[in-house]
Amino acid sequence: MKTYQYTILFVFALLISSCSKDLGNYDYHEINDVKITGVNSAYTARRGVDTLRIKPNLSATMDGGDTTRYRYLWMAREGLNIDTIGRFKDLNYPVTLAPLSYKLYYRIRDKQTGVEWQANADLTIGTPYSRGWMIMGEDEQGFAEAEMLSMQNDTLLLKNILSESGLPRLREPVSMQHTGGGLDEYVKLWTMTRSGSYYFDRVTMKATPGNNMSKLLYTSETIDPQTSNPIVIAPQIRTAAGNISTTSYRVMLTKAGDIFAAWLAINGGDFYNNPINRVAAAQNVRIPAAPYLLYSTANMTTVMWYDTVNQRFLNYSNFGLGIASTVLTDAPADPFPWNQAATGRKLVYAENTRNIDGGSTNGNTFAIMKDPANVHHIYKFYAVATPAKRAAYVVSPIARDFDKASFYAFSSNRTVVFYAVGNRLYAYDYNPGNERFYEYTQTGGDQITMLKFDTQVDYLQNSLYVATYNATTKGTLRRFTVGTNPNVVELTAPLKSSWSGLVKIKDINWRAVN
Repeated sequence: MKTYQYTILFVFALLISSCSKDLGNYDYHEINDVKITGVNSAYTARRGVDTLRIKPNLSATMDGGDTTRYRYLWMAREGLNIDTIGRFKDLNYPVTLAPLSYKLYYRIRDKQTGVEWQANADLTIGTPYSRGWMIMGEDEQGFAEAEMLSMQNDTLLLKNILSESGLPRLREPVSMQHTGGGLDEYVKLWTMTRSGSYYFDRVTMKATPGNNMSKLLYTSETIDPQTSNPIVIAPQIRTAAGNISTTSYRVMLTKAGDIFAAWLAINGGDFYNNPINRVAAAQNVRIPAAPYLLYSTANMTTVMWYDTVNQRFLNYSNFGLGIASTVLTDAPADPFPWNQAATGRKLVYAENTRNIDGGSTNGNTFAIMKDPANVHHIYKFYAVATPAKRAAYVVSPIARDFDKASFYAFSSNRTVVFYAVGNRLYAYDYNPGNERFYEYTQTGGDQITMLKFDTQVDYLQNSLYVATYNATTKGTLRRFTVGTNPNVVELTAPLKSSWSGLVKIKDINWRAVN
């Protein structure tokens, strides 16, 4: 035991001795230190268009202005994948990265000391087509053509999208629509015409004739591929960031008037079973629907449609399970009936809005009906699981040529409907007891080819888009804002809100994500 104790004391003494001898043996001295500034927290760029240029400022303590003593590295990381995009102090990178979100790293290493410094930023890569207004219309030969007002760092007009897509030439254009939101495998970009509808590669903007609705159908019924092309898709994009009202459901209405509804997760993706434009009492009879899908733009939990055979509104809400639509009931005190058969009225036009009258927090729908005496009526209702009728209005005779209009557009924020007859733009305020009629000359007298209120980017601005056409300047798209003065309906054209040299516009839709 004593031997063990002596051994411990001896070792302890050695440790103390070595420590005391080591005091003062370290020779500390300063080394070069670098501070990086001039790198922003976030950048955006377009693949194939932009060159990403960043010029950092380096403030060093001991390099004597010698920038060659450093090794530079610019890297972009997406998940586990890292791409080196630069090896010089300043970044000058023609963007070829895939359109995704990245972490950008700027790293410098002092070759004399081996010390490294780093600055980070978020990097979002899009394509020229990632954000802006998609335009569908006709070219000078009458073929369907798509263009885009790309709105990212600046505004670019991208032309010949459809004619250079690899698809055959199409006619009778309807729309071009990005489905928005959800898992990447659920997202599609559709070009829709009455002669064919196809979904695109969202990066290359190319398509093949095989990219059609037939590829997505798994039905027990015979569906004619010549008439199964979609012409309406719900829901629409509803925010500038590209959000939609539901990422769970999608509804497609075809040229034939068939309606296909999917619960995307249950169906394993963007796939569709038998059409739901039928009622349980006659399960074997498909009823052609009018070309409108009626739903609340802020929360699509149901979709209503109009039966063109029996002249009535029907409802479908049991996504994923329901195989038929619901016949709605009427009460004598209702402002209007869902079933129009007794009134003799027929649907002229319908539109989903952001209007919240009557407590319709997710947005009312408007419909224009015409009776046998050519009197027009406006219905306002809330298209939810249990649809609610909000109001009905008889269009006053002061609304000149209301029955002759080619286009209508309802304001979400005013009791106003705009309409176009040839080259004339009118507005009708249907506020009961304060009905008024307005005529506008701001469109320059050219033929009006489209009216559309913005319910996708910023509906609170109450922006009305008006498209016109003449043979010299071609298509023109103008944005107007509708004033808030309740005593008058004024149109104001903001600065830089007109674009010319376009196709003969039929429709516009917002795209904000790849």
